[in-house]
Amino acid sequence: MNYTNPTMSQQSQSTAWEEMIGILSVLEDRSTIAVVTLLGSLCPITKAHVQAFVEARRLFLPSNDENMGPPGLETFQEMIGFISVNPDSYVARKFERNGDTLPLTYDERVTLVELAISDAGHHPWMGAEEFEGETCRTLQRHFPNLNFIHFTMNGADDVLRHRKWRWANKNNRFLTMGRKGDTEKVAEAAARAGVNPDFFIMGTELPDISSTAAREVLLKRDRDALSEMLHPNVMEWCLGHKYWDPS
Repeated sequence: MNYTNPTMSQQSQSTAWEEMIGILSVLEDRSTIAVVTLLGSLCPITKAHVQAFVEARRLFLPSNDENMGPPGLETFQEMIGFISVNPDSYVARKFERNGDTLPLTYDERVTLVELAISDAGHHPWMGAEEFEGETCRTLQRHFPNLNFIHFTMNGADDVLRHRKWRWANKNNRFLTMGRKGDTEKVAEAAARAGVNPDFFIMGTELPDISSTAAREVLLKRDRDALSEMLHPNVMEWCLGHKYWDPS
């Protein structure tokens, strides 16, 4: 049977998608797969966003029998990840509140996600999707012999702002990547609330690279600083964009 990503028609034909399906097709029956998703404005996507998936993979597929997750966490045979972006209407309102205009459209932000995944190295286990979590449900229907467990990934700052640990349960699992200044606050709040650590997992602390900071550096056209924040093709694409190109 041929499988396609139902939400991203162009990506469904890509080699990356076919490779991901290939990964799943060779797994033994009753294998358990962690499906990690990230939804954000990603204006633009930064190295930290992609690194979050790399760190998630290390957590769910530890090497040398080193268990990095909570003691009760299932054993996973594979991890795959999907990135989706918020619609223009939502992101534009965020910019308008700060007296600014939306620099990148939805399609442009999706393009940058695909560039970042490609720039980050050969990660056939990563892809893009239109609606967060939809691909996980589709894969479960196509691979009924496999067990897919969905984890919504967020940064600690976002989780703290919205107190998202309150939403965690067996059917709504979270992976929170640390952010300097917020990691301990989130972990302590979740512990006080008695949240099951198997349903609300704390990941490693990531470099503090925000899209807001990247946009500010893009205006300065500081390539040295940008190279630490954005993947090469993402940086070049953005520098050539009318919003940041003074010519």
